[in-house]
Amino acid sequence: MIPIKRMTQFWYLIFFILLFFELTQGQTCVEGKNDSLIQSGIKFSIQHDYHQAEAIFQQIIEDYPDHPIGYFFMAATIQSKMMDYESDQWNQDFYRYIQLAIHYAKNNRLDEKKDNIPWTMFYHGSALCYLAFHEGRNGDYFKAIHHGLSGISILNQITKRHPEFYDAYFGIGSYKYWRSQKTKFLNWLPILSDERQEGIAMVQQAVEKGTYTRYAAINELIWILLDSGRADRAYSWALKGLEKFPQSRFFLWGAAKSAFALDDHSNAAIHFQQLLTSIMNTPCDNYYNEFICRVKLAQCYAKLGKYSAASCQIGILHSLPLSPELEKRLKKQQKQLSRLKKKLSFVASLSF
Repeated sequence: MIPIKRMTQFWYLIFFILLFFELTQGQTCVEGKNDSLIQSGIKFSIQHDYHQAEAIFQQIIEDYPDHPIGYFFMAATIQSKMMDYESDQWNQDFYRYIQLAIHYAKNNRLDEKKDNIPWTMFYHGSALCYLAFHEGRNGDYFKAIHHGLSGISILNQITKRHPEFYDAYFGIGSYKYWRSQKTKFLNWLPILSDERQEGIAMVQQAVEKGTYTRYAAINELIWILLDSGRADRAYSWALKGLEKFPQSRFFLWGAAKSAFALDDHSNAAIHFQQLLTSIMNTPCDNYYNEFICRVKLAQCYAKLGKYSAASCQIGILHSLPLSPELEKRLKKQQKQLSRLKKKLSFVASLSF
């Protein structure tokens, strides 16, 4: 599976993309003229048609080379692709486009009155947050903290000036929950209050009242609910997401993980099999996601008493040519596999 943190950051990315439209309704500017194009690009990205999404955003870059709009959405698409494929091969492209987005967003903010540029602030703040996530992913934590806090600060400024933009609550709510969750052992300190419930409430407001962030907020809510031990609600929201995007691996991961957490191994196996089929058809399979899917499938089959099917998955797992880097990243799943093999061996011994 894709780690919860990565799935969270992916939908944090989609939130900022979609949120932009709430702020540009009715404007006769670059955003208003390209609204339908950008929304099409976003849908292509969620459905993993990255080629089509990139083509759309490249055209916008060519039409508006001095505006952050095209660079930002291009960087967003590249980041989504890297997280989906669990590959950093487009690292340089991401850094190039996100830096250009930040550069032109700064320029636009300097050229306009502060009270009239909430949408430009979104480009700036969201780009900084995505840069921070990428830096943290690569181990550059000092820069990640600096850029992340700067981005959140800009987003908070927007909500103070425009409290009616409920879509904005999604990103801030997500930050509040995960920051508090990761530092919960320090929440007793006066300077670090526990904002998990407030964060959940803000994300729920985005689900209920947001216009363009509904599905991004739903997916975020799935992972928050899973993390907080409410898998039944998480599964319900995952199924709602699949109603809109039935082939999206992002919602399939949420559904599969939620069903597994509920011990609904029959439905979990269905979702993991759908994921596996989709992953096997991607143009960039480095075996990471495939390995995790097959481990989960084997676990589901064992729980369902389908020991032959579980053993079949284990056999395939041993044949996957994992690189040393992937072996290291998959240590947790390797341990799960080892325990499962011991269990199956014990079950087999009882049959004699």
